[in-house]
Amino acid sequence: MEILQNEHFSLHEEKEKIYINVFKAGYPLLLLNAVLNNHPRVSITKFMQLKEAITQASGELVEVGELKPEIECIISNDAMTVKVKININQDELNQNYANVVSKVLDILHSNNVREGILADVLQQELCSVKEIVIAKGIEPQDGEDAIVNLYQCSERKPTIKDDGKADYYDMNFIDEVKKGDFLGEKIPPTEGKPGKTVTGEIIVPKKGRDKKLFYDPHSVGEYQEGGKVILRALLDGVVDYQAGRLVVGDHLIIQGDVGVETGNIEFQGSITIKGIVKEGYSVKATKDISIMSELGVSGINRIESLNGDVFIKGGIFGKGSSVVKAAKNIFVKYTNEAILEAGDNINIGYYSVGSVLKAKNILTDDKNGKLIGGIIEATGRIRTGVIGNKLERKTILNVSGFDREKIQLELENIISSYKEIVQVVEKLKRKLDIFESFLEQLNALQHSQYIEVKREFDKNMIEIFQFEERKKSLLELLETKGEGEISIGLIAFPETLFNIKNLNKRLNHATKGTFYAQGNSLHYE
Repeated sequence: MEILQNEHFSLHEEKEKIYINVFKAGYPLLLLNAVLNNHPRVSITKFMQLKEAITQASGELVEVGELKPEIECIISNDAMTVKVKININQDELNQNYANVVSKVLDILHSNNVREGILADVLQQELCSVKEIVIAKGIEPQDGEDAIVNLYQCSERKPTIKDDGKADYYDMNFIDEVKKGDFLGEKIPPTEGKPGKTVTGEIIVPKKGRDKKLFYDPHSVGEYQEGGKVILRALLDGVVDYQAGRLVVGDHLIIQGDVGVETGNIEFQGSITIKGIVKEGYSVKATKDISIMSELGVSGINRIESLNGDVFIKGGIFGKGSSVVKAAKNIFVKYTNEAILEAGDNINIGYYSVGSVLKAKNILTDDKNGKLIGGIIEATGRIRTGVIGNKLERKTILNVSGFDREKIQLELENIISSYKEIVQVVEKLKRKLDIFESFLEQLNALQHSQYIEVKREFDKNMIEIFQFEERKKSLLELLETKGEGEISIGLIAFPETLFNIKNLNKRLNHATKGTFYAQGNSLHYE
């Protein structure tokens, strides 16, 4: 079949092959493209043969290409998109649009395309020699991951309040709950919505990832309510997180005072005392201790938390020998001639007079806080408003300081170890998920393996919690200016003695500002 002819050559098609017969030399090769624009089905694939044929003008048929189909159907590898390419010129397409649409539908049908055909495109947007998206599959909608919302313990940040009559030291210290109280929830992952290819194949969505709830099964219960997993307290107590697990710990509430009626108190858990601790008596607990009377305590023997914090709303009159000790933090409105020792921070609302204070950091209010007399020892920093008094009472402050490079190196090692153990926990979690999906079908050996994996998982979770606690402690220490800091918000009176990393300073005149050690030098700003 002859496609075109001019004075130089003719083009022919036979069995979908394109041939040229050049019978007059001198035809510019570049003009051929313009001629072929009106014949979109002609595809030149043998350029060297075409060039030789035009140059030699032998008058013989030479194969130079192939005939493209009138309509091409291009299906993506994932069968989610179909394009068509119409190989006729635009004028012909416009004149025979309805017929072309019919042919497009036929070719889609022959390629098993039956979903997602874009009717608007088919009826109005077909054009010549351009790939046009004519059908789209339905993308699957992956499921949503589980959402976990757990009880948020109150931030332990003391505030000084003034109601116009009396000021007091206050904070949310213990989060008390009753049996059955809500402690958290998990919204389960969703299945997602399936998709469909243009050929009608179903595409299964990814189910959302589940999340484990970490809690103490002896004090926290799990219930199915309204399509959610709800956590509730199994007993009266205080909410806590231990090794990353939600726990309701034992809580002893003393409605009145600790004294003759109660004797000394020793308790496995947290203690709240609504009254005071009377002179000569002691309170000891494994967890937090809070003494809520605004009258404070006077002449007590010892108040000690082995693993938690101590909060004394009204302050301490120590009479020289009273001891308050906490594994973590001490929060107190004021302290007078007492001994306070904390593993982390001592927070004082107003003042310390003649007391011995030992902690990682000793912090008072920048304006209201006063440190007068006594011995104050910290590892990282001491922050206060006033040091000493107008009578120039000798006040000694000692900051042992730290090696910043060693702390940073330890922090880097912790972060590295943390990442490694998280990977181990993820692997163990996947094993647990498999075991727990067939829990009722496990034989004795498999159940034993499940218990061992669970034990290993719990052990690693404890390590993760320990890493997080240490990381938090190191980051807090690195917030210190230099390698040991004493910050004075208002004034430090003469006869104040500083020692920061064995660098001594005696103040001979009233001073305000920040002293810190850097290397072997003491700096002031």
